[in-house]
Amino acid sequence: MLIQQIDSLSGDFDIEIEQLGLVVNKFDSRRGYIATSSRDKWIALGKPPVLTVVPDLKEQREAVRVQRPLLDYAPDCEQSLRLRELARELKKS
Repeated sequence: MLIQQIDSLSGDFDIEIEQLGLVVNKFDSRRGYIATSSRDKWIALGKPPVLTVVPDLKEQREAVRVQRPLLDYAPDCEQSLRLRELARELKKS
């Protein structure tokens, strides 16, 4: 659905939107079949690729609660590590 919306926007405004990839954010497999099957379908698309899957962990909610950037609040948490990996990959593009 998101890709269709991007294509529609691109056509409406007669612009080209380069799609580098998708980021699955706040993923938690404990949410069940819909969460895991959606992630798997996005990965199976292949193009644009899923660049990373950022898990839904407490550090992100805590950072919001104390009004601090996640990378400052919890620089070594899994979410921060995934975001840094994503930044490195995008820098290569």
